[in-house]
Amino acid sequence: MSITRRNFIKYTSAAVAGASVFGQVNTASAATGVIMPKKGKRIVVLGGGWGGCTAAKYAKMEDPSVEVILVERDPKFISCPISNLVIGGQKTMKDITFTRDKLAKNYGIKIVYTEATALDPVKKALTTKAGTLEYDKLIVSPGISYDYAAIEGLDNPAAIKKFPAAFKAGAETVALREMLVAMKPGGVVVLAVPPAPYRCPPGPYERASLIANYLKKNKKGSKIIVVDANDDVTSKGPLFKKAWADYYKDILEYIPDAAVTKVDASTGVITTEKGEIKSDVANIIPTMTAGKSAFDLGLMNKPEDKFVRADAYTLESYNFKDVYVIGDATHNGAVGGVPKSGYIANSMGKVAASAAVRTLNGQEPLAPSLINTCYSMVNDNEAIFVAAAYKYDAVSKRIISAAGGTSPERSVLFGHHAEDWALGIWNDILG
Repeated sequence: MSITRRNFIKYTSAAVAGASVFGQVNTASAATGVIMPKKGKRIVVLGGGWGGCTAAKYAKMEDPSVEVILVERDPKFISCPISNLVIGGQKTMKDITFTRDKLAKNYGIKIVYTEATALDPVKKALTTKAGTLEYDKLIVSPGISYDYAAIEGLDNPAAIKKFPAAFKAGAETVALREMLVAMKPGGVVVLAVPPAPYRCPPGPYERASLIANYLKKNKKGSKIIVVDANDDVTSKGPLFKKAWADYYKDILEYIPDAAVTKVDASTGVITTEKGEIKSDVANIIPTMTAGKSAFDLGLMNKPEDKFVRADAYTLESYNFKDVYVIGDATHNGAVGGVPKSGYIANSMGKVAASAAVRTLNGQEPLAPSLINTCYSMVNDNEAIFVAAAYKYDAVSKRIISAAGGTSPERSVLFGHHAEDWALGIWNDILG
């Protein structure tokens, strides 16, 4: 079924709930260190990405009387979904970079651009470099970090620069694109897929497709070797492999069960479980963990945990009451079998916002449901997709799959839908 861009945005975007004035940050009190002293019901959201911005917006929409403060380090919102198209040359950084101004202007959300340093869950106080913020409810969207130390030779500035991961859209996205452009024809690109779970399961394979597409058109005689720590393509496998066979047979080589164990920044040699590869450009995506703030704020439930355990019904942290955790940082085993995707972060933001507002107002939280749609471009025009709906299961007390599937094939129409999907969800998050 075809759908126009205008209708897609209309159907997926929320109605404006009314504007209010953007609040200015007060100077921290010399006696208490508190900024913006709390006068009424307040929700603080830490992290201004897909999950955090959604949570802030939907909390304010659910109850405009609640003060909502968004804390984020970076004044720019750079979308990780769609960033592969920057690497492949179909988009620019300008196309995926936005401000959060409409959240302040349209919803009265107060935004503090600073970094959190500590959490006191008893006093309900979040300490930041700008001062301390008091809260009634705290929603944390920490994002992800890279475990560079898991690969020998990668945990140093020179190697990180030489082998960018580019799974946090920004400077590394630009760097990887520039490396591909500068590479001489006949060169070898290595793309290393990390072990699951990781952010955006189909993301590395879409990237491999778009790099292969770029090499085919611009770098005669070049090839890309995809070394995968997993035993097979983790998402949309048959669809990706069909596209590779049809378009990139002599350009893209896929090697499963080949985790990277060592890199050498001086030579470009990548060592995998199946041997060494000499690279001209290498995109090494390390094992992922929850973002650094999740560790710094004491959100980890067990010493061995890499992701944050949260209640599947409300997304409230196992460790602290009235602290909710959303997005890629959540522990799959605790929450359930949902992918670490931008759309799931968006869904989680809505679930946590509703639970926080309702409990703040003495109401029972609603049973959660989540949705996920992910489009992957396989060349300049064609895309494939996966879609799923999830619900809370009272027996297992986990989020489980309710329905879903993949596109029957790749098509130009799905490529248009991918563009519409991005515009619609960006508007839902930031508009």
